[in-house]
Amino acid sequence: MKKLIYINLIFATLLFSTGCKKGFLTDLAVNPNQPSQAPASLILPPILTGYASNSYFSSATIGLWMGYYSISGGYSTDNNSMTYYVSAAGPSNWDNLYNILKNAAYIETTSASDPNGAYSVAAAKILKAFGFQILVDGYGNVPYSQAFKGSGNFFPKYDNGQDIYDSSIAQLDNAINLIQNAPSTTTNLGNNDIMFGGDMTQWAKFANTLKLRYLIRQSNIITASAAQAEIAKTAAVGYLTTDAMVNPGYLNTAGKQNPFWASYGVDPGGSLYSDGYNYLRGGGAAVNFYKDSSDSRLFYVYAPDNSAPNTAAFFQTDANPDHYHGVYYGDRAAASAQNNKGTVGLGHGILAGFAASAPVMTAAESYFLQSEAALRGWMSGDALALLRQAITSSFEFYYTQAGSSASDADAAATIYLSSHATSASVQEIITQKWAALAGVNNFEAWTEYRRTGYPNTSVLPLTKFPGNTRHIPTKLMYPTSEQNTNQDNYKAAVAQGNDPQSTKVFWMK
Repeated sequence: MKKLIYINLIFATLLFSTGCKKGFLTDLAVNPNQPSQAPASLILPPILTGYASNSYFSSATIGLWMGYYSISGGYSTDNNSMTYYVSAAGPSNWDNLYNILKNAAYIETTSASDPNGAYSVAAAKILKAFGFQILVDGYGNVPYSQAFKGSGNFFPKYDNGQDIYDSSIAQLDNAINLIQNAPSTTTNLGNNDIMFGGDMTQWAKFANTLKLRYLIRQSNIITASAAQAEIAKTAAVGYLTTDAMVNPGYLNTAGKQNPFWASYGVDPGGSLYSDGYNYLRGGGAAVNFYKDSSDSRLFYVYAPDNSAPNTAAFFQTDANPDHYHGVYYGDRAAASAQNNKGTVGLGHGILAGFAASAPVMTAAESYFLQSEAALRGWMSGDALALLRQAITSSFEFYYTQAGSSASDADAAATIYLSSHATSASVQEIITQKWAALAGVNNFEAWTEYRRTGYPNTSVLPLTKFPGNTRHIPTKLMYPTSEQNTNQDNYKAAVAQGNDPQSTKVFWMK
């Protein structure tokens, strides 16, 4: 008994003597193996891989709308799926994008006080502008100025899309300035930059290309003089001439494969993913566009009938166009009939393997943007030459993703260009851009369609589902997550328009 009392007295004495030590209890509460803050450098890779996943997927549903895909006749689908019906449940990339943007905002905030953090701040600003453009283009007005305040504001208001655009362009200018005037002691992004490997010249070009996308998107509402002035501010920086690709070191391990392969390719055990490759078939609009144009990208964007990525033959280029058959969106009868004969699936120029790099923005898009800007007189340059370079870059993307050489791609592009893209117009630029975005960025193709109306219905007909009365949606609906967690601001945003068939994003005609 005395021994127990003695031990208790010792413990009490120790507790009393240390009780006045500052932070005693809070020190005990901190788990050194689970830090509350992470170095900004470690946050960059998941942001880049997140955007790569978003760009690559761009929603299978939107790929259906844009004629790139159809649904296999072996799957049952309801009428809504074939008639452009959109609900709050999807398609939606809202939550994913805001999670990515939250991390980008964290990098910007934590690096701003670092005297050597200019490159990190610049990259964060660029990546925020990248994500917010997707959100505005998809939904219209979205939370921006009050976002990412944490406990400071759990219910951010929705900002006007035009205001977000204006602010983002200013942020891109600021990012370019930070890169160009960073102190010599600035910490390089190094290996954590899994897109440009720490090459800040490329980051500046990426920012300037994104800025050009912001300006071109407003072609229906911006004056030529305003566009010219904005372009002139950063013209000396130049634009992307190579693909902005991300690769953290994808492996043939669950959760570590190339994101597109991880849904539509083969699992680490060698089996096709359930409801993956065999679910999406080639869309008649794109397949027939390539075939009618004698465009050899057909053999890379799609795989031959009855092919699959769990066979060696999938990675061998079959250059016989008679082996490629697609089905138009909504034509369920044709899909069912063709299902027994075989239809094309996604090809090895998109579905390139578990270790393939994933695109965030291609050089082809950069050249298409420059071509349109030159055509509109917003910048110097030969619009036709830039258009033809854009098409050549598209060939290079698909060919090299599939393991073919750039020289083979250039030779194929030369043949194609001998009878195509012989003059520049908005219709030709956007139609060719649509052909170059197949499976690479379906969302961007949909956005350009809403801005220009191209490709027209001779290339991209509306759904062939009988009795359809809807058109390709003009926006996405705000998700249920906002309705549940930010109700008052959600209601105010909905009151300004949330109908995918009638509400237009501010830059639309």
